[in-house]
Amino acid sequence: MYPIMLNIEQKRVLIVGGGKVATQKINRLLEQKADVAVVSPTLTDILHNYALNGQIQWINRTFKQEDTKDAFLVIAATNNRSVNDLVKKSCSEGQLINVVDAPETSDFYNMAVVERGELKVAISTEGASPTLARKIKQDLIEVFDDGYEDYLRFLLEARKKIKETIRDEERKNYLLNEIMYDIYRKNEVERERFLENI
Repeated sequence: MYPIMLNIEQKRVLIVGGGKVATQKINRLLEQKADVAVVSPTLTDILHNYALNGQIQWINRTFKQEDTKDAFLVIAATNNRSVNDLVKKSCSEGQLINVVDAPETSDFYNMAVVERGELKVAISTEGASPTLARKIKQDLIEVFDDGYEDYLRFLLEARKKIKETIRDEERKNYLLNEIMYDIYRKNEVERERFLENI
């Protein structure tokens, strides 16, 4: 499998199914500002609220083959294998499809992820052991604490300022290393002072 990060903001994502698995997938998709459509005669309470609030488009019926048209991503998340197979067959070659009960037939699958602001660490065992992936995720949560969110914001701002204002390459490289290896251990006041002195 080829690991990538996809920008799905405002891209149409079709979910077939309205149960617990679909809900988990949709929660993540909405965080990434995807344009989510759900085909299902029933929805979980959470998804029903999303539909009422206009956060997702609810197509209140069973799946039809033409539903996959214009979707960037398609996720077959029903508890019916034959429906999921039909969803897969309805996709064109240019579409990315995930069949939740048949990852071996999918173009992509979701990984266990640790997020701290701009930091995203994805873990995959390619199906060998989801339990191990969850264990590694828990280990990484302890390593990358909540402080990394502020640290990444600082790094982004400092890197931008260094690249815009420092012309000397040696000085620029020194400062870029300084923010990586020293500033993280300093408090917010010292980080602000560092930015002011660039």
